[in-house]
Amino acid sequence: MFIVRDEVWTLNSKCAVLDPDNVEDDVDEEPRFAMDNNLKYALDMQDIRGIVKNAYEQNPNCTENDLLRAFLYYYKSDAFIDFTD
Repeated sequence: MFIVRDEVWTLNSKCAVLDPDNVEDDVDEEPRFAMDNNLKYALDMQDIRGIVKNAYEQNPNCTENDLLRAFLYYYKSDAFIDFTD
């Protein structure tokens, strides 16, 4: 997943999920779509699925704001958020 660079990320932030089969082969360069839209690489889909799964396991009624908090926490800490803290 690629997300807008140089902004505070919110529920309304621009982002894109790009199919690896449809992007350039040079792993050191960001895909043209990402560069054209001021996006940077954030996390892979496996990580995002894990974040969502963990959040719902902790709270089956988690909100979009909870998921955003979980995403931001994981991005900063490389660990799942603990909603009991």
